[in-house]
Amino acid sequence: MTNAAARGSVYLIGGAHDGVVSEVFRRIRSVVPASPRVAVSVAAWPSARGPLQAIAFARGHFPDATVDRFSVAGEHDANPADAQSIVARADVVFLGGGDPVLYGDRLVPAGADGWLRAARGRGAVCVGLSAGSIALGALWARWPEEDPEGAPSLVDCLAVIPDIVVDCHAEADDWEELRAVKAAADEGRPASSLRFLGIGHRSAVVVRPDDSLEWIGEPFVL
Repeated sequence: MTNAAARGSVYLIGGAHDGVVSEVFRRIRSVVPASPRVAVSVAAWPSARGPLQAIAFARGHFPDATVDRFSVAGEHDANPADAQSIVARADVVFLGGGDPVLYGDRLVPAGADGWLRAARGRGAVCVGLSAGSIALGALWARWPEEDPEGAPSLVDCLAVIPDIVVDCHAEADDWEELRAVKAAADEGRPASSLRFLGIGHRSAVVVRPDDSLEWIGEPFVL
């Protein structure tokens, strides 16, 4: 891809494998300004440690960047007042790991799904790691606490890529949760309307501005 064509791409990283992470961020640095503005979300992190870790991670890969956390109600030490403006001026939006359901529960009611779609539409690069990758897709699922083996209920994600559902680093169980989410989704909409991708520990997916896919590593598509 040319630099112009790569603007507005979404990078979905399956896990924290050093080689894959390094390759993805090398590509991103080649298509964004030399001193980019990076907006970071840790809405899926259940503890207070998340913000410092995610910001340090972003600064490690963008050493000349201005890195700002954007947060919404329900997060630890949240500052919702500046959240939308941080995303609006970002060259890169990074969503870290944690619990993907928290991204849906926190960011969607705050309207952040619309902020991120607008950011991609104007050419910002969006990148997710693990739960962040899941959250950039259309939906995920919540399993009942009283019956973890029971049928899941679907949770709306950010739909920055509106026709993709992602699971990450679940090779060991043959993508059991992704299969369950697909079964639940197929009950409510035509199966052909969504693409279901499993992104392994050593893999990533680049979703180009036209929503075509480029795999880094081994593809798994249901």
